[in-house]
Amino acid sequence: MSWPSVPLITGHPDDPRPVNHVLPAWDLLTGAYAAFSLVSALLARGRDGKGREVRLPLSDIAASTLANLGLYAESTVGEGDRPRMGNDLFGAFGRDFVTADGVRIMMVAITPRQWKGIQEVLGIAPIIAVLEDRLSVDFAADEGLRFAHRHELFPIFEAAFGAKSLAELKPVFDALGVCWGPYQPLSAAAKDPRLYAGNPVFADIAHPSGLTYAAPGFAGTMPQDLRETPRRAARLGEHTDEVLADVLKLSAAEIGRLHDAKIVAGPEGA
Repeated sequence: MSWPSVPLITGHPDDPRPVNHVLPAWDLLTGAYAAFSLVSALLARGRDGKGREVRLPLSDIAASTLANLGLYAESTVGEGDRPRMGNDLFGAFGRDFVTADGVRIMMVAITPRQWKGIQEVLGIAPIIAVLEDRLSVDFAADEGLRFAHRHELFPIFEAAFGAKSLAELKPVFDALGVCWGPYQPLSAAAKDPRLYAGNPVFADIAHPSGLTYAAPGFAGTMPQDLRETPRRAARLGEHTDEVLADVLKLSAAEIGRLHDAKIVAGPEGA
């Protein structure tokens, strides 16, 4: 099945090749839709006692998501298909920049405070003021104008970032509420206490592979409830007998006959 739009608007504007994203977005969204659809169906059954069948085609998830993001309306009744724009933040000001010590970061300035803060950090407010006078615009008042004139703004920011190291920028960024973050491989992010190391969502558990490593539990937090330790994935066939006995109410003899006939099986090596 061909998926609409996304690979054709992903990537650098100078490269016409479609870019398939490595994140399986539609699969993840379908799982989330399935979860809250199930909850909705259970609540409905609690009201009227009737069961529900839920159907969630991947294609419907993809199509509705692109419509909810405004891309469908944009391409049909708006200005047409969205062009490639690399890492430029659509509709506002944001992009990746490289610091003097070679660190690539993503920086976004959406709110007036963020926009003012980033200019203070980089010392470029006078240069931006001159540009505003020339264009007769007020970038602080309208984030859309920053996007529309990004090609004139980007060179100013590139030069300013290229003159400062990350060590110089980080404390001031944080103090002024600038929205930013460094690009880093997952192996480096694994040491970040906000994401993995020290995050209570994760716990070290022994997996069926024989390896022990951190695994996530429920990503949401319910302060009223005690967070339980994540459970390992089940081995294939591990709960066969449990399901046959507790759910289907089969006797031990009946379960034994199914095993003997090789109709069912327990976990490999058991």
